[in-house]
Amino acid sequence: MRLLKKAPFMALAIFAAVLAAPNAEVFRTRKTVCLQLPARGTTESKPCGINDCVAVFLPQDTTFIQGVEITVKIPQTLAAYRNTILYSLYNNVTPVPTEKGIDYSGTEIYSGLYPGQLAWTIAIPLVKGNTIKQSPYADKTLIPDASRGFVFLRNQLAMKGVPRSVMEAEFEVSAKTVLADFGALKVAAPADAGEYTVYVDDKPVTANEKGLVILKPGKRNVSIVSEKFRNETRAVMIAQGEVTELSLALQSVAPAVRVRAPEGTKVYVDGEEVKAGDALDLEAGEHIFKFNLGGYEVTKKVAIQNGKSYNISVNVDASVKEE
Repeated sequence: MRLLKKAPFMALAIFAAVLAAPNAEVFRTRKTVCLQLPARGTTESKPCGINDCVAVFLPQDTTFIQGVEITVKIPQTLAAYRNTILYSLYNNVTPVPTEKGIDYSGTEIYSGLYPGQLAWTIAIPLVKGNTIKQSPYADKTLIPDASRGFVFLRNQLAMKGVPRSVMEAEFEVSAKTVLADFGALKVAAPADAGEYTVYVDDKPVTANEKGLVILKPGKRNVSIVSEKFRNETRAVMIAQGEVTELSLALQSVAPAVRVRAPEGTKVYVDGEEVKAGDALDLEAGEHIFKFNLGGYEVTKKVAIQNGKSYNISVNVDASVKEE
């Protein structure tokens, strides 16, 4: 009675999966090999069989990743039976793969045969305009939909009649990231910096939604132009697959003015007394400086401009004439 009650439920579940993805096929695997891909580098190797699936989970940040390479080390037992094992790349895989998962549905978008070699690389590009190449030692697949954070590969026999030793043989699989041929610049300015424009090699650039300016690797000249602060220029080195951070302590564009005078001198700027030696907070324009020492008075009109520094000093000297 249990089987009779359970069978319709299983058929309904399969039917629902096919309805969810019209071109999907429903299949069962012996086991699922899950590989968690680091942002840079290679995963550990895991054993995988002919009727197994491989799920490679991508890192959360894929800014610098243009693809995934799955490396397969094939034992001699399997290498002798070239073109008998098929690998297929799938889209729309449900449910999300787990190490305990064996039943899936998905849409096959690419397939290939393992050659009679002891090592084989399956290169899976993730973005258009990638620089991944096909070679005698590597196959390049189509671009899958990796929006759910993983790529899914299925192994299966391409022909019948192989020995049991082949059916039970396992190979080692690992995966690594393929970095895009660019890096990024991130400019960190003070909170009160206001609006500013970033120029790289004399060309204005715009940061993406992550605050990154994507650039080719190499030495770059970066300029920060703002009406509120003085222009700053720095030389930075952009590395492939890395974020180069440029922190700036921007200097105000307001004029920098200091007054120097002999001790005891009274100094006035626009009629208000100031202390000699202190930095003065003045706006751009014309200002009247008056110095008063021992009954002597000197007055000077000075036009100051934004972005410039001024040192204003007065000297009292005595001349001697012998008759």
